[in-house]
Parts: sequence; structure tokens; C-alpha cells
Amino acid sequence: MYLYMLYLNSTDAIYDSNLKRYRFQLPYPVMTSNKSLAYRLVESEVPVSYYNVVSGYNDTFVFKHIYMFNDTPFAHTYTITIPEQNYSAVELASYINTSIVAQGKVINGVSTVVNFSEQSLKFSINCSADTSIIKSIEVLESSATKLLGCVSGSTTGDQTSGNLTLVMTNACNLNRTKNIYIMTDEFGIDTRSNTNKSHLSILSKVQASNPFPNIISYQNEADEYININPQITYIDHINIYMLDDDRQDLYFNNVNFCISLIFKELQVANTSKREPEPILSHLSF
Repeated sequence: MYLYMLYLNSTDAIYDSNLKRYRFQLPYPVMTSNKSLAYRLVESEVPVSYYNVVSGYNDTFVFKHIYMFNDTPFAHTYTITIPEQNYSAVELASYINTSIVAQGKVINGVSTVVNFSEQSLKFSINCSADTSIIKSIEVLESSATKLLGCVSGSTTGDQTSGNLTLVMTNACNLNRTKNIYIMTDEFGIDTRSNTNKSHLSILSKVQASNPFPNIISYQNEADEYININPQITYIDHINIYMLDDDRQDLYFNNVNFCISLIFKELQVANTSKREPEPILSHLSF
């Protein structure tokens, strides 16, 4: 039985920004002549250099308040786009309030501010006025709901008050992801999860246990191997996807990650009649 140790460093990979994958070309292919292959991920080093706010993914927060002016109801909407980078809760509240000031902190006597409570881990929107003219506050369709702990459509209801507060439904979640999924579209393997509906197979799930900007050193404690499709006897490249809990791409901002794999030959003979060329064609996506 032969073992192949394969060390992958993303500095040697070609990153496809459209497919969101890293392609590792192997100068010395992993191959076998008459046996099947199996593999397992041994260890990995992954940098926590990805951001918890990503443009086009979770960067918008939209809300409005309804107030009375000259006995007529009016609605004022704040649309906030959060720049892509890493934030603490205090930094996030500070940026949102800066954006509120830029759009008008005081509108017809109604002053608006966003607060964060370290005791409840919840954000809140507070509107105040000298007189009882504020009727309600409502969160509109936003992409930053998980980040801020809010729910689109949540509202204080039809109330009349000089001081009104909408506390977000959930605690904020600034972690971006609990796990880093190392995935591939190669090998013809079939790994299962309750959320993975894509064509990708999971090589390993690494817990995102370290804060920004540290490095996660993962050691696989399991020694079981995953069987590869027995028709695949020649591997000259590997495609790697690094995804979060929502199967979104984790971009590491040009900081490299490393993966170590072990391939081994099985004792079961490979009965495939396919020649190397069609096998290579099968591996090319």
C-alpha cells in the first residue's frame, strides 16, 4: 500500500474570481495503475483575514420612522451601506450613527440614534422628540439582518410617544461564520450535510474558533479515509473552495492558507476500462 502526502499552499494556486475557487496544478500527479484511491485531510492553516461585512452580501441596513408633522403622518427612511471590512459591535454602531448624521440626524424635530448593549448583545434604534409626534420605527428589507440581529419587517407598532425605541429581535452576530468548509468539485466523492445542495464535496469542516486576524491551525483527529471514485486513477490538479456557513466564498485578502492531504492506494482492484485521457477530461471542470 502506497501513501502520497500532498501539501497545498494557496500561494501556488490560481484563484478564479468568477468561480470563487483555487486551482492547484500538481507537477507530480497522484496516480495508481490497478487500485482505487482514498484520501483524508490531515491538517490545515487558515487565516482569519476575511471580513465580517462583505459588499453585496451583508452590507445594507434600511429602516424608517413614522412621525406626525402639522397633523400629517410622514415617513423618513435611512439607507445605510456599510463599507467592506472588519467591525466590532461598537465600531459598527459608530459607523451607522455617522451615516445617520450624514442623512439627517434630526428630521422635523425627530432625533435618531442607534445604540448597542453589551449586556444583551443587541442593537437598538431610538427616536426622540420634544413632543409626542413619533408613531413607529420599522426595519425594512436589509442584507445585514444577521449581522445586526434585526428582522426585516419588525416594528414598534403604531404608537405615539416622545421617545420610542426598537430593540432588535436577536443578538448581533459579528463572527461571519462558525465554520470554514474546505470543499472540492473533484474526486467523484459524495459527502453529505443537511445544507449542501451544490455539486461540491466537503473535504473538511474547520471551526472558525480564532478571532480576526489570527490563524486557525486545524489537526484532523479522525483517521478514516474517504474513498474516491474508482474510475479516477490520475489526479493532476485539485480545485479548492473555501466557504462559510451560508456557502459564501471566504476571500482571505491575499493571505495564504495551507492544506495537507494524504492519498493511499486501496487493496480493491480498479476494474475501470477507461484510459487516462478520458479520466483527465473527467477531472477538468
